Amino acid sequence: MSVDVVRQLIDYQAFYHRFQPILNLNSQTIVGYEALLRSEWIDAPDEFFRSIQDRETLLKLDKLSVSHAVKQFNESDVSSGVLCINVLPSTVSTVDFPSFLSGLVNDYHMAPDQVIVELVELEAIKNLDSLKESVQQLKDYGFLLSIDDVGKGSSSFRLMIELEPDIIKMDRYFTSELAYSTLKQKMIESLIGYCKETNTQFILEGIESASHLDVARQLGVEQGQGFYLAEPFLL
Repeated sequence: MSVDVVRQLIDYQAFYHRFQPILNLNSQTIVGYEALLRSEWIDAPDEFFRSIQDRETLLKLDKLSVSHAVKQFNESDVSSGVLCINVLPSTVSTVDFPSFLSGLVNDYHMAPDQVIVELVELEAIKNLDSLKESVQQLKDYGFLLSIDDVGKGSSSFRLMIELEPDIIKMDRYFTSELAYSTLKQKMIESLIGYCKETNTQFILEGIESASHLDVARQLGVEQGQGFYLAEPFLL
């Protein structure tokens, strides 16, 4: 996608968000929602973000997406649950992002712990120290931190150690063929054990069938996300 098209998408704000519920697998109740950016101009959002080379343009779009997600969530009829917003590490690392998010949430009279900053690994992390500093500021404001797609990217396990997130979301790869893979089952069990030891919430992504759900429950997974549980929808 050309730079001009990206800039037009930003100028016209030609995007919106769908919200996918996160469920407690035992009670089948919704505990939160993940905001997913969508646009008639974009076929694959992840690839779209990866294609943007200009850092300032990427930052502007990412912050605008965050603003829209919070606005949509606040203006919806949802009365409970938390909001997960996907944010690039480079955006989180900018000096003003913690204060930007704090001001945004205050404007909508939301509590910081209603908002989970979900780090998405769509880019290489160039300055881990800056990221750690910004993450600590976000935590000081009262926001929660989640690491998305754990096990997919090359640095996700390192980020678990360095950033001490409140939540980890295990990549859908580990859910695929889960009933037939003892290795995937053991990996999930080991991550659940780690989360219990470190007081970290564990969410399994990609639950797309009854067998996925059954095995996840047997392994001790308490929270999950996937099309079998609930599809993304407009609030």
